[in-house]
Amino acid sequence: MRTELFRTVKDPLYWLMIGSGLAARTVAAYFDSLYRSSRFWASALDFWDKTGSVTMGLLTLLVLIRRFSYDAETGVFPVVNSTAYGRLSLLLARLAGGAMAVILAAALLCGGNAGISFLLGGRIGAPYGWTGSFGARSAVALVGVEGFFIVSALVCDLAKNQPIAMSLCGLPFAGSYFINSGAVRPPEALWLLKFGFFTELARGKSILSFPRFWLVWYALLIGMVFFFVLRKRKEDCEL
Repeated sequence: MRTELFRTVKDPLYWLMIGSGLAARTVAAYFDSLYRSSRFWASALDFWDKTGSVTMGLLTLLVLIRRFSYDAETGVFPVVNSTAYGRLSLLLARLAGGAMAVILAAALLCGGNAGISFLLGGRIGAPYGWTGSFGARSAVALVGVEGFFIVSALVCDLAKNQPIAMSLCGLPFAGSYFINSGAVRPPEALWLLKFGFFTELARGKSILSFPRFWLVWYALLIGMVFFFVLRKRKEDCEL
């Protein structure tokens, strides 16, 4: 797990994505402090709604799932698969390493947003309870991003192709941003797309309607993709 984590964080693109997200937040916070001071802390609280979730989504698709198609794309998969560690144990190690990389990135973005907000908005004064509210949203966002990473990584392992995984997982993740939650009703297809692929959670929003249904849904989604990965690996003698 540590080896996979170190390989991920050594990638310059990993830090570029995090830096870009924080740079975008710095610019937005600066102009908010100048021209929208009444909305400054509300915008800071909504960090995960746009900047944070988009940054983590791109980081997942462009960097974190790369390890799951790297061997096949570089032609070394037969060698890796011939070793005892090159099978299921390697998959689990990469999932664990990627999950830790998600936690690290989310912590940096969370701390970065708080630091930028207090630095640029110190003269405005943070409202009571802001830190607790932002911490709660960050915890929800972490759960959503972890789920998105796991499913995307397993899809990438199944397809052995990063662009395919980016398309299959990125489209439903991005599509949710363009759907008005007030305009959809269960059990419509758009309602399922809006809440069914981790986007709302990654945006720091708890799903308050039908929480038990969504708990089962997400568990089945992750379990189903993992089942297909195991079945394909068993068929290909990769377990």
